[in-house]
Amino acid sequence: MAVDGKKRQMPPGLMKIKELNKENLKTCGLQLICHVTQEFKKEQNKLRTYVTEILHSIFFLAIIHKDRLTPEDILSAQTEIVRQEFPEPFRNYKSHLPKRTPFSILLDIMQLTFGTKENIMKELCSLMKKLKFPYPLHKPANKNQRYYTLESTVICVCSNSLNTSQEYFGASLGCRTENAKSIMIYSSCINTWHEYVSYAVMSFEHQTEGDSLQFHESMQCQAYIRDWKDNIYKERQPCMNCTRLFSLPKGTEQEHYPYGNCAETECLSKLLFNDQFMLENIKIRNYTTDKMNMLKHRTRERLLGKLASIPSLSNLNKDDLWFNT
Repeated sequence: MAVDGKKRQMPPGLMKIKELNKENLKTCGLQLICHVTQEFKKEQNKLRTYVTEILHSIFFLAIIHKDRLTPEDILSAQTEIVRQEFPEPFRNYKSHLPKRTPFSILLDIMQLTFGTKENIMKELCSLMKKLKFPYPLHKPANKNQRYYTLESTVICVCSNSLNTSQEYFGASLGCRTENAKSIMIYSSCINTWHEYVSYAVMSFEHQTEGDSLQFHESMQCQAYIRDWKDNIYKERQPCMNCTRLFSLPKGTEQEHYPYGNCAETECLSKLLFNDQFMLENIKIRNYTTDKMNMLKHRTRERLLGKLASIPSLSNLNKDDLWFNT
């Protein structure tokens, strides 16, 4: 709002937080890129796809950030070195949607490297301490001080108790702005998650009462939140959104997030992609192909609307956007 024809200026405290968030995103992006490229040098054949994907995701989230950060802003003097090794993300970050957030991709790398849940969580805490990402949630004394980092505060592990040898990991979205969060949820519904998980998320997004999934009783699912002070992962109950989406027990009211934000969504999607028994024994309320197509159409329209509202994507041709069919 203007006062006497002048634009109201942002209070100095908020200006400082805004600048810190910009620098945090740049710093966290660079640190994460440096880490995965160093790991790539050790295991090139295994990790090239993951590094390409994580670069793409970081570049996309940076360009849709309100400060419109480019790869050059993040990488600075290292830009050409990274571009020569991984040219694809530089070509595609403004025309192709990423499938996942950076932390989700990092979690896959950790699983490939360390294997078991215990080792993954231990090494992930060690890595977060090494990277020195700032605390991503509200500081107790200042509700505006919500630092933008690329860390997901919650991860989730699920499995089929009839087949305990395989665990599936997921991460919460870790996007600190409403636009980025919505874009990644809508894109994941269309491009990434198993269609049954996507159906449940979209039905709750577009209907007064959504259609939930009911997994076989042998499904086990446990979320963990990183205790930033002690730097360990501790068990966390599912939120009410996940209880409604996936018929999970012991839901608890927590800070409001949109349907699809939580780590349960990704790991349960992986479970359905990889476990035929779970896929064959799942129950879905009111699912039909026609309804699924309708929900995907509505979600795609919302996604395109979000993308059209972002100035840094003003020259984007929506026909160039990558959508799975």
